[in-house]
Formats: sequence, C-alpha cells, structure tokens
Amino acid sequence: LRLVHHSGRGGWAGETVRAVLTEVLASADELCRDEFGKFVIEEIMERGLPEHQRLIMAALSGRLAQNARHEHASFLIQRALRGLASGSANIAWDMAEVLSQRGMIQSLARSQFGMYVLRDLAQSPAHAQRVRQTLAPMASELLGSRQARKILMGLLADGE
Repeated sequence: LRLVHHSGRGGWAGETVRAVLTEVLASADELCRDEFGKFVIEEIMERGLPEHQRLIMAALSGRLAQNARHEHASFLIQRALRGLASGSANIAWDMAEVLSQRGMIQSLARSQFGMYVLRDLAQSPAHAQRVRQTLAPMASELLGSRQARKILMGLLADGE
C-alpha cells in the first residue's frame, strides 16, 4: 500500500512502483471483490493519481449491480459515493445515477450489503428523495429483515 504514496517519484523506484501499480490496476475488477484486495483498491482510491482513481472507478462501474451487492466491493462503492475518489467525481455521479434507478434501488434493498450502499446514496441531496420514495412501498417487506430494518428506519425517518 505504501507504493501508492511513492508512485509520483522518479528514478528506478518510481518506474518499479508504476509497473506494480499497472499490474494491480489491470486486476482491479477482481481485487475489488477480494477480502484483502479491497484494501489495496481503497488506498489507490484515496491516494492514487487521478488516472489510477478513474481506472478503479471504471472497474467498479463495469459490474455495478453485482459490485453494489457484494460483501467487499460494496464497501468501495460506498467510499466512491462519499466522494473519497475526488479525482473521479464524474464517474461517482454516473454511478449514483445508475444506482438510484427504481429497479436498482429495489435490488439493493433486498441485499444485505446493498442496503449500506443505499444508505450512502440517500445522503446525496440529488438522490435522497428518489431512494426514499422507492423504499417506502417496500417498507413492510424490508422490515422483516434484521439487517435492513435499522437502515430502512433511518432512511425513511430522515425524509420526514
């Protein structure tokens, strides 16, 4: 992870770091769904160069529906929605637009990890109302889920 901090330095060390980062970024799609790989990807999202951040965001977006419901990748999508990858704000906005579609909200609401993505999506003023309006008719179904109950109650209460 410390290699990311040194990626902008020149010389042979910088070239070596760039080579390692190139290899990591080529595997970003798989790493974002890996229990330990997600930490490497998160570090690059936070401290990597803008082009590295864009590649990570593209990898997350490539299988957005699956990643938003995945135990490890959903964490990274939450980070993106919170704006950690500031060099990729446009991609994060596009992600949020896709995630806030009615069918996607319903799918995420039925997923243990997708509910956390919805919680962060609902923090966006541009998407909060759409999330709440879609979840309200599903409330009785979702209240049966222990994982969803607390998040759902918070989301619906915030909208009142």
